[in-house]
Amino acid sequence: MFFTTVCEYAIRALTHLAVYGDERPIQVKDIAESEKIPRHFLAKILNQLTYKGLVRALRGPGGGFLLTKPADELFVRDIVEAIDGFDSIRRRCVLGLDECLDEEPCSLHESWKEFRETFLQGISGLTLRDMGKTLVQKRDFSGEEQEAPELGSG
Repeated sequence: MFFTTVCEYAIRALTHLAVYGDERPIQVKDIAESEKIPRHFLAKILNQLTYKGLVRALRGPGGGFLLTKPADELFVRDIVEAIDGFDSIRRRCVLGLDECLDEEPCSLHESWKEFRETFLQGISGLTLRDMGKTLVQKRDFSGEEQEAPELGSG
């Protein structure tokens, strides 16, 4: 696992908001059901993302969560940094050792380091809009029952 479960769920939830939350707030229960994320766990994650400034919560009838910026201005790296942090990922050992540092490398350290840095650099330019397009294509291909709006730039 490259990211923590919390980070994976955060990426999935914000991608969902990028696709379905452009015009209206989306409730936790709807995101949780669609993305198959435990509802109470997702609520905590979304609250954390609200605190980090990536989403905003609207209370009351018709409330829910919205992205704070257009989907083409929010990057996967923003979510990863907010939840896991790049430093934490860089210390995580592919073999599950406590830490994997240049000073104390595991046997796969150099290979893992090269892969990890290439991957982190690759997601740095990936927007939630990009992720949303892929999600829509996947759901269209798999025949999942959920109508997705046309993804705009904002």
